Formats: sequence, structure tokens, C-alpha cells
Amino acid sequence: MKNTRSFPLSLLVIFLFLFSCWQPCQAKGEQTEIESRYSQARGKQIKWQITIPNPAPAAVIVIQTIPRGTTILTSQPGYNNFNPVTGTIKWLLSNVQPGTINMSMELDRPILRKGEIHGKIIFQDNSSHPMTEAFITRKNRKKSIEGC
Repeated sequence: MKNTRSFPLSLLVIFLFLFSCWQPCQAKGEQTEIESRYSQARGKQIKWQITIPNPAPAAVIVIQTIPRGTTILTSQPGYNNFNPVTGTIKWLLSNVQPGTINMSMELDRPILRKGEIHGKIIFQDNSSHPMTEAFITRKNRKKSIEGC
């Protein structure tokens, strides 16, 4: 009989190891700044921009959460993973260049209230720092997303 518990336990061990390696920036000079804002966070069409600094991070993962049971009709760029039960969508953006990345998705039902959606970005800069997590802000907020 197969041991089915070892696979989830292995994933947990890997996750805990990666999480323990995650550290905030130590020096201001080593900091990479990513700015990301929703330009449209209500209705069926959701849009946001991510501004990639120079030098660009080595990897960018975008995680967007929408209401459970919502269907994605279109996505630009195409997503890598979608879980309709949790409403979690993931994009892996590789070989990004400095500048603006425009992202959008069309949903089968409108987002009506603030807080029904939220997003975060996980990225790694070209220094020795591990992955950093930051959040996508509303259009009217002036706060940038900063990390290592």
C-alpha cells in the first residue's frame, strides 16, 4: 500500500524551508521597487499595471484572488493556474523587461464592492536576496510596492 501522507508532508517541508529563507531588505541601496496599481477594480473587466524597475527582477509571480465560483472568460496575459474553488489565479512572468506590464481579465460576473478582489506579487531581484512579497494597490493610492 502506498504512503499518501509523504507527498503533502514533503511539500510542507519545502514550503517551510523557502519561507525561512525569505528576508526583508537589509540595505536601501539593494532595494528593487515595483509599483503596481489597479486601473479598474470593479465590473466584469479588471485591469492593473505592474511597473518593472531597471534592473528587472529575475522572476515575477502575480497572484490574484477573485470571488469563489467566478469564471474567467479571458486573461491577458494568459494565466498559468486557476483554482475556481478558492478563486486564486497565478501568473508566472519570466524574462521581464523594465517598463510597464498591462494585465487584465474579464469575468463572468461583475465585481461590485471594494475588497472582493485583491492581488499580490512575489518577485526576486538580481541580488542575493530570496523572494519578496508585495501587494497590488488601488489606483488612488500613491504607495509603491517595495521589496528585495
